[in-house]
Amino acid sequence: MRERCVALIEIHHKNPEVSPVWLAQELFVSRRQLDRAFSGEQGVAEVLARRRLSQVVVIAARHPSIPMSAIAEHCGYGTYETFRAQCHRYLNRTPREARRDHRRILAVSLAA
Repeated sequence: MRERCVALIEIHHKNPEVSPVWLAQELFVSRRQLDRAFSGEQGVAEVLARRRLSQVVVIAARHPSIPMSAIAEHCGYGTYETFRAQCHRYLNRTPREARRDHRRILAVSLAA
């Protein structure tokens, strides 16, 4: 079930309606059953959040002229505040720092 859920996240993470409840409904299981499939590892909400977050940071680094709020919305965040909070929570950075740091990583990897 975990693998099917992760596959759904990969396909639908840009849809702001996608949530742990939505995923459980798509898999025809209860939210509790879905949570059990993720026990001992990152929870379903965290997997979804990290997928969206990584997508925003990559796009932001590659397209510095696009506002972070527009990118966050495009990647499934309902509000910029949610994106900003998850940047702090999972990356220990502000959105601007995440963009800047990822641009450095991309520059180094392209130069190698």
